[in-house]
Amino acid sequence: MVAALHDLPVDIEVLTWRELVKKVGSRRLADNALVEGLWWRVLRDAYVEWFHDDTPAVRVSALRKVLPPDVALSGRAALWALGVDVLSKTGELDVTSPRGRHLERRPGVVPHIAALPDSELCEANGLLLVSAARAFVDVARRESLTEAVAFGDAVLRSGAGTLDQFRESLDSARGLRNVTAARAVVPHLEPRSESLMESRLRMKLVLGGLPRPEAQFDMYDEHGVHAGRGDLHIDGVVLEYDGREERLKKSRFNADRRRRSRIAELGLEIREFTAADVYVRSSVSLCAEVLRAIQVAKGRDRRRLCSGRDTLPAPRLRPLMTRADVERPHAA
Repeated sequence: MVAALHDLPVDIEVLTWRELVKKVGSRRLADNALVEGLWWRVLRDAYVEWFHDDTPAVRVSALRKVLPPDVALSGRAALWALGVDVLSKTGELDVTSPRGRHLERRPGVVPHIAALPDSELCEANGLLLVSAARAFVDVARRESLTEAVAFGDAVLRSGAGTLDQFRESLDSARGLRNVTAARAVVPHLEPRSESLMESRLRMKLVLGGLPRPEAQFDMYDEHGVHAGRGDLHIDGVVLEYDGREERLKKSRFNADRRRRSRIAELGLEIREFTAADVYVRSSVSLCAEVLRAIQVAKGRDRRRLCSGRDTLPAPRLRPLMTRADVERPHAA
């Protein structure tokens, strides 16, 4: 299990664009260095050399370069720093400063002002960030139900936060704008969801009127042989989100075909969906396809389908201690 930020190295060299230009000699050479992959952009105005992988350590080092030390990383950015890929497509970083502290706007940074109690603030290697639970509440207050659920699922799956912590943070947020909408997110959360798109697909089906599918459904035959684990399952139908380019590789393609055959032999129907189904297709059309598949599945013999060991990996993170947690033992 990863402690996230507590023991990350702090000697990673991060340069701003101006510093990179000075280091290599000119803007043209800096552009070439990026094109050739000698340097890469972690976030806006923060660059590291090619041999650094995209890790929490690199992300934290980049954030320390561009953020004032007394401003907390918040929202999606707080989880991004932990290595959970939930940042928006724009790559903008939400940051929150305490009331009375003015933060100038800068490209790629979205400032907020709010009360920041010690019970919702964490520190790691010089980086200040809100707790995962507080990040969830803020995202759930600002974004749509589906996006808030997808974000909350990612937090829970990573292990960076727990449902109990979410509820405590929601109680503390009583009276804030849109907190009622944030509370409505909790019943839809699924700690077993393995991707943002899987969560979005599940919510599209639920909001379309279908029963909530079972997430990460393990399938075994009567001999205890594992046939596979499906993203979602509902009434004999396995629903998969397919958005990975690796599936085009011959080895992966052949493995998927064998897996599909094993699942079909257990009497289950399989339906695959893509980003177009989630973002473009109507809920009516999507749900109608699933209902047709359910009708087909009713005629299949599933006596060979058995339960077995849960193969879902354990969460890789654990919640960071808040400032209040750190101070509590001393107070005792």
